Amino acid sequence: MSISRRKFLGTAPAAIGAVLLIQDAVGQKALTGRLPKSALSTDVLSRLTWSSFLPYVNTDFTFRDTSGRSTTLVLTNMTDSKPEKFVQTSAKQECFAMTFKGPAKGSLSQNTYSVEHFALGKFDLFITFLGKTSKSSTYTAVINRLV
Repeated sequence: MSISRRKFLGTAPAAIGAVLLIQDAVGQKALTGRLPKSALSTDVLSRLTWSSFLPYVNTDFTFRDTSGRSTTLVLTNMTDSKPEKFVQTSAKQECFAMTFKGPAKGSLSQNTYSVEHFALGKFDLFITFLGKTSKSSTYTAVINRLV
């Protein structure tokens, strides 16, 4: 079998990317098994699933930064973001995005915030700024994990 330099250089990045993805997935699964139970019990977000958040669409979530400044955002939408041809390898896989809206003034930067909700409790959540209108700022949080 003859492989030209052009074919090799064209397929090498894809092959390397596939190997890195496989290593990352295997590493995440292996790491989860080695975490002490105390670490898992303190991570409230690890116990919150799609079903946990869904009843609270259109309710307030308070996001607090490390300096103690708080901003109230409303969970406005949830989107199932599994690929169309998703092949489930475990009964407990989930991938979804949550959209939050807040005041136009004082936009939050992309960061991990301490979040408080009247029913879900306190947990840490990483959000990303999506955009701004004259009336509101929009943010997203993506959950992609084995439950």
